Amino acid sequence: MMETVGRLSNVFWALVIGAVALYGFFAVLGAISLADLVWLTVLIGMLGILAAVHFIRVRRALSDHRHDAMARALHGWRERRGF
Repeated sequence: MMETVGRLSNVFWALVIGAVALYGFFAVLGAISLADLVWLTVLIGMLGILAAVHFIRVRRALSDHRHDAMARALHGWRERRGF
């Protein structure tokens, strides 16, 4: 059950980052007007702040020595992917 929640959480944060990146891409191209879509700008800004806070908390938790096994597993995954 907890693995499913963890995977759904990962999917959610990936979608949030994708939405923020897509919004930024179209904003830079000038395809959307930030002033005309104030509600969307505020929503994406809030999602971006939430994602930043989440990833800062995850990084801080992984640097804590109580989670060394999780950090080693994460580094093992990265090594297999070539990072």
